[in-house]
Amino acid sequence: MKNPKWLYLLVITLTIICLTFITLPILNVFISLDPENFKNTLKDGEVWKAIFTSLKGATFATIVGLIMGVPTSYFLFQTESKYSELIESVINLPIVIPHVAVGITLLELLNSNSPLGKFFSHLGISFVDTIYGIIIAMCFVSISYTITSSLMGFRSINKELIWTARSLGASPYQVVKFVILPLAFPYILRGAILSFARSISEVGAILIIAYYPITAPVLMYERFEDYGLKSSTPIAVLVICISLIIFIILLSISYRREKRIA
Repeated sequence: MKNPKWLYLLVITLTIICLTFITLPILNVFISLDPENFKNTLKDGEVWKAIFTSLKGATFATIVGLIMGVPTSYFLFQTESKYSELIESVINLPIVIPHVAVGITLLELLNSNSPLGKFFSHLGISFVDTIYGIIIAMCFVSISYTITSSLMGFRSINKELIWTARSLGASPYQVVKFVILPLAFPYILRGAILSFARSISEVGAILIIAYYPITAPVLMYERFEDYGLKSSTPIAVLVICISLIIFIILLSISYRREKRIA
């Protein structure tokens, strides 16, 4: 049964509007860029230091998210419980909580006067205005993507493959290592990419718990507040370029992995 022509045209029109809505602001910021300001930004050591801090924080936040998130998603995959939906809802809470509120809650929990903050201070770790605070804030706002995507990967696996492997004498560890993880890996990688992208763009929570060492989004906000669009736009363009390059590389790795498995 063919779709009505008007419905097809409506879908095409809305798709074009959606793509325009996404790409127009990005294209406009490149068009309105002052080349001289951009050249000066490329020579600005503070900008590159902030970008490096963002990349460092996002990388560690993604790794921590994988270490905690993949086992959590595997637990949910294996557990058929009436509480599973409740656990999944809790896992997705960081997505719906305003990120300034995230920063406030993390600061309340981890400041130097709190019990947990004092515990970590004995280990030489402080979260207020340190890279550890940046990592914990980034991880909190991004871990849901890792868990959700990994869980989708585990649930996409045909359970007959698992039962067949077990019937042929494979141990539970071997099934996880040679069957489950390889099949779910593209989803896990996709979740890690989304988590990394979400981490590197975080600003609200970081402003509260760890303004310093300054990250690229915080620096953009600071330059905009102090000097306006003329100073902040070149940093935005540079960060967009770097983010797109990293995102394209990671996505291409993910697609190649999916084709191999297919």
